[in-house]
Amino acid sequence: MSYATVKEVLDYSQKLHHQTAIMFEQLRDKTQRERVDMVMKMLAAHEEHQAATTAAIRDDTSTEVLSEWHQLQVQQLGDIVDDCRNCHDDLSADELTDLALKINDYLIALYEQLAAEASSSRSRELFKELSSMEKVQKVQAVRAALSANDW
Repeated sequence: MSYATVKEVLDYSQKLHHQTAIMFEQLRDKTQRERVDMVMKMLAAHEEHQAATTAAIRDDTSTEVLSEWHQLQVQQLGDIVDDCRNCHDDLSADELTDLALKINDYLIALYEQLAAEASSSRSRELFKELSSMEKVQKVQAVRAALSANDW
């Protein structure tokens, strides 16, 4: 376990979303299938949107809350997606969606843990809000991927 401020948690989340967007863009370079390319493009845009939203939330959060310390165990993108061992040139839209959902699920669990252990109501509410936001984004990512099946 390590310790991080709320600001560091938000910076980490923003970075994780940005790295995920880069991963999907890199995978796009390897595919020749139009439908899969569209799903990767949507997922990359989704992750960049999440990164920007997280940055905006960080920027709008009071210094007092940002400086609160929390105990947590963070993982790197490679750990979350199992070093992308299942990533290959022929990924299906469903496999791509599963990768995106692993990241959403990880952040939801992290935010819920931080909310449960928060010492102030303001940070608790922030982490609950972030968890809810990730849940909404998770549903949107699934819907977008499912709509790709209609193309």
